[in-house]
Amino acid sequence: MPTLRQRVNAWFDHDLPSNWGGRLIGGFVALLIVVNVSSVVLESVESLRERHFATFWWIEQISTAVFTVEYLLRVWSAPDRISARFRAPVWGRLRYASQPFSLVDLVAILPAILGMLGADDLRVLRLLRLLRMLKLTRHSTAFALLWDVFREEAQSIGAVLFMLLITLIMSGSIMYMLESDAQPEVFSSIPAAIWWALVTLTTVGYGDMVPITPLGKIFGGFVAVVGVCTLALFSGLLTVSFMDQLRLRREQYRSLLRAGVAGRQIRARDAAAMEQLGAEMGVSRRDAEAMVGQVLADAAADRCPHCGQPMPHPAEAAK
Repeated sequence: MPTLRQRVNAWFDHDLPSNWGGRLIGGFVALLIVVNVSSVVLESVESLRERHFATFWWIEQISTAVFTVEYLLRVWSAPDRISARFRAPVWGRLRYASQPFSLVDLVAILPAILGMLGADDLRVLRLLRLLRMLKLTRHSTAFALLWDVFREEAQSIGAVLFMLLITLIMSGSIMYMLESDAQPEVFSSIPAAIWWALVTLTTVGYGDMVPITPLGKIFGGFVAVVGVCTLALFSGLLTVSFMDQLRLRREQYRSLLRAGVAGRQIRARDAAAMEQLGAEMGVSRRDAEAMVGQVLADAAADRCPHCGQPMPHPAEAAK
């Protein structure tokens, strides 16, 4: 029989098959995050804060209590994670607590800790409470997929950002030389000109800094075109990587389906569990249903029509 800590870990370990307890807790925490963030936003309206002060207070206390219990349970059950990195009773928990998602969970309860320590800067505390929205990334398949994209393409993204940094510095420096004499108050320094290069490369163009010399206008148009090309390169890189991740997950899902149906009878409940696994892996419901149906059809075609047992492979039958 699993221990209490193992049962608790089954609720929080996303590497394990999902269960009703984990889905219930995840849904409740996600709903509480939405309610808490909405409360923080509405509390900034003075009339609402004065009229519903008690309601906002209770929402904050209940949210903090739930987030604290969740964080402590996650850290306590960390040694039972599938990953061997957290097996050590002390260092494993510390290593788990230093993970990005764990730090986000810690930030969620940090306002209460600072409040108990006497912090009274309401703006800082309100900002920290708004950061609780980051906890939603733990419960979102889309965020997990996007994180995989950034992790796999870190080198390529770093190269594009480095090119953008060089372009910013060079564009700002050249524009400073072209416009500093004509507009000494506007293009007063290279850092000030870099701000112009930033808003131009990103095609925002606030209009607070505009070249007026002929050479400055020509160079400004060139920088705007370069900005469009750079953003197109960056967005194209992310799009291709995103599609590759989706294709990889579909292939992994199809492989898991084939391994799951090999040599066994599949019931309707098993098919529903397979479709749920697809949702957790980021596969759309329509694609999951199609792949489950295809794999089940292929498995049925490989079974004996009389006894339902798997048919031997042609090579094995020849032996």
